[in-house]
Amino acid sequence: MLAVLSLALLFGAAPSMATAATPSHVILAFIPGPRGGPDAPQPGDPRYYQLPLLSVLSSQPELALGVSSATQGRYQSQQAYLDMTQGTRVSTAAYSPRTAPVLTFYPENNGGLFQGWLDARARAATAPADLHPGQLGQNIPGGVAYAGNDGRTQIEALAGVNEAGRIARVSIGSAHTVARRTLALLHDHALVVAGLPSAQLGDVQLRLLLRARPAGSLLIVMESPPAAASPQLLPTGVAGLGAVGALTSASTHLDGVIAGIDLLPTILGHLGVKVPDNVKGQPIRVDGPRDQGGLEELIARLKVVGPQRFPTLQAVMLAWVALLLVGGLIADRRGYRAAMRIGALSTLWILPLLLFTAALSPSKGLEILIVALGGIVLGAVTDRFLAWPRGPLVPCAVTIAAYTIDLALGSPLIIRSLLGSNPLFGSRFYGIGNELEAALPVILFIGLAAALDRRPRSRSMVAWFALSGLALGVVVGSGRLGADVGGVITIGAGTAVAVLFALPGGITRKAVFVAILTPVLALVLLAVLDTVSGGNGHFTRTVLHAKGGSAIENIVVDRYQLAYRVLFRGFMPFAAAIALLALAYGLRFRTRIYWPLEGRAGWTAALTGAVASSLAGALANDSGPVLIVIGFATVAFVTAYVRGDPRLAVVAPSMVAAPCPAESESISPNRPEAR
Repeated sequence: MLAVLSLALLFGAAPSMATAATPSHVILAFIPGPRGGPDAPQPGDPRYYQLPLLSVLSSQPELALGVSSATQGRYQSQQAYLDMTQGTRVSTAAYSPRTAPVLTFYPENNGGLFQGWLDARARAATAPADLHPGQLGQNIPGGVAYAGNDGRTQIEALAGVNEAGRIARVSIGSAHTVARRTLALLHDHALVVAGLPSAQLGDVQLRLLLRARPAGSLLIVMESPPAAASPQLLPTGVAGLGAVGALTSASTHLDGVIAGIDLLPTILGHLGVKVPDNVKGQPIRVDGPRDQGGLEELIARLKVVGPQRFPTLQAVMLAWVALLLVGGLIADRRGYRAAMRIGALSTLWILPLLLFTAALSPSKGLEILIVALGGIVLGAVTDRFLAWPRGPLVPCAVTIAAYTIDLALGSPLIIRSLLGSNPLFGSRFYGIGNELEAALPVILFIGLAAALDRRPRSRSMVAWFALSGLALGVVVGSGRLGADVGGVITIGAGTAVAVLFALPGGITRKAVFVAILTPVLALVLLAVLDTVSGGNGHFTRTVLHAKGGSAIENIVVDRYQLAYRVLFRGFMPFAAAIALLALAYGLRFRTRIYWPLEGRAGWTAALTGAVASSLAGALANDSGPVLIVIGFATVAFVTAYVRGDPRLAVVAPSMVAAPCPAESESISPNRPEAR
């Protein structure tokens, strides 16, 4: 009887003992898109137009849903896998060579290895970052297992290799048994990578994994990075995070979007393994409800942002040229000067209009029409009701207010706008990108100049520039808002120079010394702000938490290497050269160009601050030439507005200037325009 009771107690306690001792497991499954793979439906087959993979994952109620940014910069499928194994990434432009080597899988005994792995490691060593391909597999106790199916390249196994490019255990067989073999491998391995078949058979195998996975295990299913040239957001589902909703992480701060490098800390964290210090990815979590429709809309919008950007900006310039021609023909000098003012103001309305079209997500033609013609209409209305030179006040104020509000809401419109930070390219998922970083300080300073107009240099003018620059720096640099470290330096330098030229007593050595220190003080303020607010932005994770001087050195070297490569890409050398030549010309003939602003100290401070912010931004960013071109282009547009002074419309080259009907002043015959 005692023996029976002992056995009953033993077996009765067995489930709870087993539960307590059950080790953690992770399944990382890759499934090709519905149209990929050798067994996928072909064109002409009705199944070819079946639901996309995001819909397939959404149909599984156990899965939290999202999309994963594949790479940073130029997309390469093998680089996407390498980034997953590293847990950190840099732009593909930072590698030498830029293209990842061909990696071919070979089975070996019970395991396998990738030919070309030594080339991948050597290439990673050329990047200015602490990269360790294979770091995920290297940190899995007992190594990683892989279950694949016949007729495939087994490239998915790359996600589980160790730092020697090897997989500990490999099982390759029928596509119908992938799920069963994956579950069998979990008995001896904490992490199993599974290469699922495509189309309906892949859906069946995924459902089997979801139903039969061990209790407490983590299942991550992601689209296999396709062999494509365009940037990718890969549909992803996760079961086992404790909730079902939208995937996100501190890498993206964007509901429904994660980064490929987030897999490593998520997997190691689930297995209770310490995450290496060099890992920049962040654990995946669930935040908010699943929204398949919202993700599909986001992907569709992000894919057209790049192709629509330059045609839209070209249309704006063509509309301005047409306006100049029509104005000159209809009203001679008066019409020409009015066209200069209206066209310049239309460019200052571009950024608010881009938020408007981001909210609408219109067709390409309609977006071009709204931005180009809408800008001209708004420019004409602004010029009609605000006399020169106060016209920029309204578009500049609207721009700063609109972008501040959108940043406070999490950048939902900025990331969808033509000049926003595009998550599709994996460099920035929210906040301010380089294009906005170059334009916003110039817009702020010009708006202040229009507001202050005829006020002389004074302490109040200094306060306006200093406090406005500080506010914009907080908005742009805070990890919870713009999250742009370089923007703090850009705005800090521009503000310091603007304040110098607004000082009532003129520029002194002490003031110059303080101005030089201002960008450094701005970074210190940003560090304090991010630490107190828990912003956990790029500055906090990458700079403040950098381990040693070598990590900081890698960040600096990385930025300047990327800036150098940007300088020689496409038409950028010519654009940068034109911008610098325009700067040199403007400095050389500044008196002749800007004499209509004589006596307006606010404009002098604003224009010098704008130039300084563009130059400082170019030196502090990995896209330096971009900031030079955009910053100086914005200054050039404002200069066109200045030259649209209506008083010049009544001055003939051989005549003494007559008084302007709208002004009590007259132009002196000694002015350059009167000669």
